[in-house]
Amino acid sequence: MSNAEVPCSAWKNGILHRAATPFLGLGALGACKKMLLSQRQPVVTQWSLEPALLRVPRRPSSTLLPKVWRTGQTPLREAGLMGLSLLCFKCRSSASSKQAYGLARVRAHATAVSTTADTLPDVAPEGRGSSEKHPQLQLKRDGAGNPEKLMITTPLFYANGSPHIGSAYPAIASDVLSRYAKLRGAEVHYVTGMDEHGEKIAQTAADSHKTPQELVDGFAEEFQELWHLLDVEANHFARTTPEKHKAIVREMWQRCLQNGDIYKKDYTGWYCVGCEAYLDKDEMLEGHVCKIHQKKCLQRSEENYFFRLSRYWDDIRRHVESNPDFILPTSRRSQILVWLEEDNKRDFSISRASTSWGIPVPDDDSQVIYVWFDALLGYLSSLLKPDDPATLDMVLSRGWPAEVHMIGKDIMRFHAIYWPAMLMSAGLPLPKHICTHGFLTKDGLKMGKSLGNVVEPVPLVQSFGADAVRFFFAGCLAFGEDGDFSYETFIKRVNSNLANELGNLVHRILTLSRKNLEKACSPQDLATSSTSLDNHPVRLAARRASEEVARHYEQLDIPKAMVAAFELVGAGNLRMTQVEPWAKLKKGTDEEKKEAVCELLMMAEGARICAVLLSPVTPQLSQKILEEFGLGSEGDLSWSQTAWSWDAIPGLAAGPKPTPVFQRIDLEPWKGK
Repeated sequence: MSNAEVPCSAWKNGILHRAATPFLGLGALGACKKMLLSQRQPVVTQWSLEPALLRVPRRPSSTLLPKVWRTGQTPLREAGLMGLSLLCFKCRSSASSKQAYGLARVRAHATAVSTTADTLPDVAPEGRGSSEKHPQLQLKRDGAGNPEKLMITTPLFYANGSPHIGSAYPAIASDVLSRYAKLRGAEVHYVTGMDEHGEKIAQTAADSHKTPQELVDGFAEEFQELWHLLDVEANHFARTTPEKHKAIVREMWQRCLQNGDIYKKDYTGWYCVGCEAYLDKDEMLEGHVCKIHQKKCLQRSEENYFFRLSRYWDDIRRHVESNPDFILPTSRRSQILVWLEEDNKRDFSISRASTSWGIPVPDDDSQVIYVWFDALLGYLSSLLKPDDPATLDMVLSRGWPAEVHMIGKDIMRFHAIYWPAMLMSAGLPLPKHICTHGFLTKDGLKMGKSLGNVVEPVPLVQSFGADAVRFFFAGCLAFGEDGDFSYETFIKRVNSNLANELGNLVHRILTLSRKNLEKACSPQDLATSSTSLDNHPVRLAARRASEEVARHYEQLDIPKAMVAAFELVGAGNLRMTQVEPWAKLKKGTDEEKKEAVCELLMMAEGARICAVLLSPVTPQLSQKILEEFGLGSEGDLSWSQTAWSWDAIPGLAAGPKPTPVFQRIDLEPWKGK
């Protein structure tokens, strides 16, 4: 094997790929380093004009790589700059490592394969989160490509109990996309809220010695208090008990009725009170037990009103087939198409005679409208302003259809089949995307009160802060897949990224600059050559970061957006380690001190840009960074602020000792919980 090749065993075993992932921390990187050093083989990559600086390529030179990499099995781009920069940092941190992996050797290889960022071709990242699985959302755009409009909704959560972590999960993800769209200048309508009718709510209210309205009013306060704690900024908190919503439901019923899509018949089936639905065989375990609620269903015979779902069956199937991004992630589309097979064609019941807590069927007070027919229309009624007439035409004029419905995978059937059919019957356009998330588990087990492992969101936020919770659930869990929570993993990932990497970088920049910079200035005022600044590794990383982070946000792949943003942090940390400005500022010549301060200013600009990139996920942390930089009073953030600026950063000049922007979390009290 030549010195230009990475050991194939590293790629085949996936060690370098996993170790370079930023969320795994330095422990895995150390293990990878030992493996590589034991074979005395350098890591091959491409470099910027300054050969001492590691930088991840958009595409490695295929002639320098082993076959296992050239075939695309383990793309280095997936690993990220931060992981490899930390790998290099760890390799340099011990005397034995320096001998085997000295910086002189790095420079030699860098010179051999050097290139500039401008010559690197764009290559779409592969693997989980690729464009096939996470296509770009269809958003109306202006001439510059900026999103102009976003209507995004969470489920209207069932008002039968206090909000739980499963409620917070889609609300956080929706808030991230909402904040991103606002940064881009879009008109955003973010809807969350509650589904307040149904038999189960009436039973719970009776058991609690309350009226149903008193019960749901109390839960509405709890949901909104949680959103406030989590920094979830919804435009509208939808409820299904106000009169305007009821008027929309009645008009929708009349449209479907006039179109010949509502009829009355007797029906016998297995009914789950928890689901508020009659279940099919594939939704029950043996003995007619609901798979979700683990309770036996009730066999009921009722005369109900039905909706002619079968009339729109083929239309919905064609829509799903011809719009592969209608259901996201695209892997869930196959499940919808299975449900839409010809053998499964049926109508569904849209009224109930077993409860009076609901909206009465027009001209038939003996029944109330089925809770799902009612609740789905909360997306429409949410668009009405206080003085608007409650009509479907007004809803259309206010911005329907929605671009994104954010839902759990357990309610796909209602949103991807029933809801489109209802809209088709009423002559209304369909939403652009139905984005489905997976289930949350605790330490690999399903959460449940009987197991005592339920993660309550309010204590979680009160213990760790909103940014930590938002970062973990939005930035560390793949949205379309099931995700697991453990306190140890949560704390380690938050500490690794927010405290160790970003927080420490900002603190070191502020501490050194405030001790050594009398007056705020631009790095251009201190540079000896403009060329060295143009090709500075932090600036090159910043140029890539804005575009990549935006792309991943718009694919609803928030973890990859975080990886792309933290590559910029990695570039700053690597530069800090290589330049060692503290040493030059202490013992260097005047020229070296000037260069050291210039480097700090370049790193600070990278950190400023990163704060803006992260602001949809960690709004409080981003604000703290900007305030420490003296930029906290500049008004609302905008995506234009992710562009590189040569302006002076006021907070870097001589001043008081900086306050840490993110405190490390002590893991010990949480072990075993």
